[in-house]
Amino acid sequence: MTVGENIRRIRLERNLTQRQLGELLGTSEAYIRAYESGRRNPKPATLDKIASVLAVNPEVLTNSDFDGVTAIHRLFQIFRQYDGHLFEYEDEDGNPEVAISFRTLSFLSSWFDRYEEYLEEIEFANSIKNVEERAEALLEAKADFDLWMDIYPESEPLPQRIKIQKTHDNFLDKIGLNPKK
Repeated sequence: MTVGENIRRIRLERNLTQRQLGELLGTSEAYIRAYESGRRNPKPATLDKIASVLAVNPEVLTNSDFDGVTAIHRLFQIFRQYDGHLFEYEDEDGNPEVAISFRTLSFLSSWFDRYEEYLEEIEFANSIKNVEERAEALLEAKADFDLWMDIYPESEPLPQRIKIQKTHDNFLDKIGLNPKK
């Protein structure tokens, strides 16, 4: 998704019109329309302001429109920085699969927990007999999961957010990249 598509998606999730978002940002509806259509790209400071108003991390708006080569290089960077390990396993049909484990990225467990919850929501939605209700439940489950990812770690309860931050800070201390010191 492009920056504009992400702004539009999240604006709609927040039930905001282009005019309302513009008012919250102190800009015009025309600017919001131009950003969403891709005719204009917000400057970094404006992007930060949009992210703040929409209550998401700026990364959610910017870094989602990339190709497979860029995706693999981002994985390579994460792999290096967070002690990644590749391993092979067999899926339920006996086919070989490859997975990545990030030993020092331990707060991925909250993502896994939320993903398991999402899969349960999908399973429940698929059990609904009425086609329209099933479709609505499936869309709602996906939207809820997307929202959780967009606002992470704020989507976590406060004790979990504190744990996530401490884990992250300890890791940065370990590798000497903590900017607070």
